[in-house]
Amino acid sequence: MGLPKEPRQKMVNMMYLVLTAMLALNVSSEILNAFKVVNVSIANSNAVITEKNNSTYASFAEKLKDDQTKAKAAIWAPKAEEVKKMSADLFNYIENLKTEMKKRSKLEIKDGVEHYAEDNLDAPTAMMDKESKGKELYDKLVAYRKNVIGVLKPEEFADNPKFQADLKKEIEAFNKNLPINVNVPKSQSGKEYSNDAKGWTTNYFHMTPTVAAMTILSKFQNDVKSSEAQMVDYLHSQIGTVKIVYDQFQAIAQANTSYAMPGDAIEITAGVGAFSAAAQPKIFINGAAQTLNPDGTAKWKTTAGGAGDHAVDVRIEYAKPDGSVATVNKKVNYTVGLPSGASVFLEKMNVLYVGVDNPLTVSGGSVGREKVKVSFSGGVPVTNKGGDSYSIKPTAPGQAKVIVSADGKPYEFPMRVKFLPPPTAFVGAKKSGTISSAELKAIGAVIAKLDSDFEAPYKVVSYKVGAVGGPIQIYAEAVNNGNRWSGPAESLISRSGPGTRLFFDAIQVVGPDGRQQEIPSMVFQLK
Repeated sequence: MGLPKEPRQKMVNMMYLVLTAMLALNVSSEILNAFKVVNVSIANSNAVITEKNNSTYASFAEKLKDDQTKAKAAIWAPKAEEVKKMSADLFNYIENLKTEMKKRSKLEIKDGVEHYAEDNLDAPTAMMDKESKGKELYDKLVAYRKNVIGVLKPEEFADNPKFQADLKKEIEAFNKNLPINVNVPKSQSGKEYSNDAKGWTTNYFHMTPTVAAMTILSKFQNDVKSSEAQMVDYLHSQIGTVKIVYDQFQAIAQANTSYAMPGDAIEITAGVGAFSAAAQPKIFINGAAQTLNPDGTAKWKTTAGGAGDHAVDVRIEYAKPDGSVATVNKKVNYTVGLPSGASVFLEKMNVLYVGVDNPLTVSGGSVGREKVKVSFSGGVPVTNKGGDSYSIKPTAPGQAKVIVSADGKPYEFPMRVKFLPPPTAFVGAKKSGTISSAELKAIGAVIAKLDSDFEAPYKVVSYKVGAVGGPIQIYAEAVNNGNRWSGPAESLISRSGPGTRLFFDAIQVVGPDGRQQEIPSMVFQLK
C-alpha cells in the first residue's frame, strides 16, 4: 500500500511499520535505541524553536517601550502572550504525561541518567487507552488549534476593511497549514481506525512500547512549538501594518528657512503632528486666524524685511481625544542677512554623515568665487568639486561647523554630524513577507541598502538562515558568510519549498564608514 504524501504522516506510518516488525522480532535493543535517537533529535529541535520564540517575545517587549512602535505593539503583544500561555500549558501537560509513563515503566535514575523499561507495552496502553488520557490529549490538541487561531479576531478591525479581509485570508491559511493535526494516519497493516479520539488513541498508543510512545508525545510537543512559532511570528510582523488611531498630538510651527535675504519669501507652516480630522485645530499667526489645508496645516507667507533677527507668534488650539482643548504657543524665529553674506546648501540631507562624501553647495553671495574659501571644523579637509560644489567627509559624530570666508569675512554654519543610519536588508526587492519558492531561490543573496535618498554602499558580511515548515518539518538553521548564500545555507534553502518559513537573522553589515553592525531580521513565507 502506498504511503501518503504528507511528510508528518509518512513519519508516523513508518514508525508503525517498524513497530509491527518489533513485535514480530520481540523488540530488539537496536530498534528501541533508534526511537531514543529520534526522541533526542525532536527534543533538540524543540529547544531551538523555544529559543527562537523567546527572541520574538523579547522583541515584543522592546517594541512596547519604543515610542514609535508601542501603540501598534499594544495591539499584538497581548495576543502573542495568549499564544505563549496556551502553548506552554499544553507543552507542560504532554511533558507530565511523559513523566508519568516513564514512572509506570519502572523509572530509575542512576548517576543522573534515567532508565526505564523501554519495551513496556502495558503503561502506554493503560494510561492512554484504558484510562482515557489519550482522549484527553486529543481534546486538548483540538482545543489548542482552535484557540490559538482564535486570537486573530477580524471583528476588531471593522474600521479597516482591507486589513480585515487580509486577516480572514490569514486565518484560512492557518486553518490549512498549522502543524497541529489530529487526523488518524492511514493504516499500513490493513486495519483501519475511526477518525476520532478513540481511533486516534488506539492508532498511536495501543500496545505501543514506552520508548515509541515517548517519541510520539515529543512529536506532538514539536507540533505545539512550531504552531506557536508560526503564530507569534505573524503577530510580530503586524507591528507596522495596522492602521492606528493616534492618541498623542504635537503642535508644530516652522519656517521654510531660518536665514533669508531681503526680498526673499518667508513661509510659516503650522499644524498638529499626527493630525486626525477629530483634532480640528485652530491656528492663529501674529493674532490672525488662518485657513486650514486638507492635511490640517496652515501656511502663512510674508516677505523678508530689514536685516536682523525676526520672530512670528503662532498659537495652535486643538481638540484632544478626550474632548478637551489644548493650546500651544510658539515663536518661529528667522534671521535676515545682508546681500554680501555667504550661504551653504546641503544637497542630500539636513545632516552630514561620518565616513562618506557629503556634497554641498557654497555661495559667497555678492563676493566673487575666487574670494571664497571653505573649511570644516576639526581639521577635516574640504574638497572643491568645481564651481560652487564641495564635498566633506567627516571623521566623527557631533556638532561641527562649515566656515565660509567671503572676501576675508568668516561666516559659520553649524552642522550636525551623525553616523549613517542602519540600512535595511532585502532579498531582491522584498524586506519580508510572502514570496514564491522559485523566485527566492533564483535571487540567491541578501543585500543591504539605506531606505532613504542618501546613497551609501553596504556590504553584507554574514547572516543566519533558519527554516521550518513545508518540506522541512523540524526547525533547522545554518550560518552564511558573505551576501550570497552558499554551503549549508544554500543547501537548507534548496530543501525549502511552499509552506516553509525562512528566517534571516543576525545580519551583519559593514558600511562605508567602516562600522560593522547588526540590522533587523527578515521573515519570508514561501508559496
